[in-house]
Amino acid sequence: MGKKKIIWIELLRIAACIAVVMIHAASQHFRDIPIDTSTWKVSNFYHGFFRYAVPCFIMISGALYLDKKRTWNLKKLWMKNILPIAAAYIFWQLFYGVYRILITGSAPVGSVRFLKKLLIYFSDSYFHLWYLPMLMGLMILAPLIWEIVNCSRGKRWEEYAILLFLIFKIAVYTITVFPLPWSEHIKTLLTTVQPTLVTDYAGYFVLGHYLYTYGLPKKMERAVYFIGTVLILTGIALCQWRSLNLDKPIQAFYDNYTLATFFWSSAVFLFFKNCIGRIRWSEKQERIICYLGSCTFGVYLIHAFFRDILHRLGFDSMTISNTAAAIPLVALAILLLSFIAVAVIKVIPAAKKWIV
Repeated sequence: MGKKKIIWIELLRIAACIAVVMIHAASQHFRDIPIDTSTWKVSNFYHGFFRYAVPCFIMISGALYLDKKRTWNLKKLWMKNILPIAAAYIFWQLFYGVYRILITGSAPVGSVRFLKKLLIYFSDSYFHLWYLPMLMGLMILAPLIWEIVNCSRGKRWEEYAILLFLIFKIAVYTITVFPLPWSEHIKTLLTTVQPTLVTDYAGYFVLGHYLYTYGLPKKMERAVYFIGTVLILTGIALCQWRSLNLDKPIQAFYDNYTLATFFWSSAVFLFFKNCIGRIRWSEKQERIICYLGSCTFGVYLIHAFFRDILHRLGFDSMTISNTAAAIPLVALAILLLSFIAVAVIKVIPAAKKWIV
């Protein structure tokens, strides 16, 4: 009997997966259409609104892997958690490398040139596969972080870690995206000391566990909802304003390490925990939700393939004049094709374990 799934977490996992696909559907023409068009403005809005995707994925991992009830076995960690991620990364890097060579016809299959190009592609993560090496890094650190957050003063150490994350990563990154004369000096000062263990994506890892375990007082939670909403909308507006001024697409104001995305992702996480988490589901509904949640990793990995295929067939965010409708339609098509592919792959025992 497997461990019972937490339904609101599975739903958040599904929502984060949908958000990733929405961002990538919106990005198809993000850099090759005029900035002053409504098409680009809609694309920019979707880019910012769904920016909670990656932080929420990491926060889910932090909530589950840092859970006090978890017991650690290093052999099991490497064999059951890290190795499958590494295998999936290797497989999909090779898959996308071969696909890119074949689709461009840049080298004959089996030739020395083909192998050289494949090695070049393999050496650099495909645009969305960077997430897997980062996740492996978090898994490697997880037992150490677990000991810290679950010791007798664990809550205080978590608050300290989140504060470091806010000061040395979120604040520094946010400051540097504003063209202020003193921003570089502040960045230099704050980055003189770099406690990187908790100031990169591990900060979201710890944040997920903290919000999952302790939550926030109601007034503070409402403040996070308000601040997150205001900041992400402000970030979207600033990206539009800056892009128009520079005549090139800018998304720095809602990148993953900005205050906007920090608070927006926290708000989304808390909403699913405290609002969606109150909904009662039937056993059948729970089984469906859990199955869809189990497919999200595979959908994340394969969706870029179907995005490219559909784009080459002429079905993308510019298919119809109404971009606000076109992007969700394209995202839906990508999600459906990806889900069908993952469902088929999951029927194959070895493939289910190692590549999705």
